[in-house]
Amino acid sequence: MRLTKYEKETIILFNESEDEASIYTYNAGLKTRLANFSRKYPQLCRMKEKNKYGGRIYLIDKSRLSIHLQPPYSEERIETVTRNLQKTEIDYKDK
Repeated sequence: MRLTKYEKETIILFNESEDEASIYTYNAGLKTRLANFSRKYPQLCRMKEKNKYGGRIYLIDKSRLSIHLQPPYSEERIETVTRNLQKTEIDYKDK
């Protein structure tokens, strides 16, 4: 049996009482990052379980977990980046 993309969830669980968070994921990039982090810092992160469908559960020190919210770029920022990329392409073609 194969899971659909919809079924391949990432769930982050923690509470205010405990010092660890549980991360259950099928996301390949996140699994790689957690595996690397757990090898480098085994005292802060460890794999608890894996399942036959490719899911992993990691336990990580809550103080090491961060949720970063990225605001959208402003129109001005998009225009600046676009101009810089176009200039770089022109400079590259001249060489």
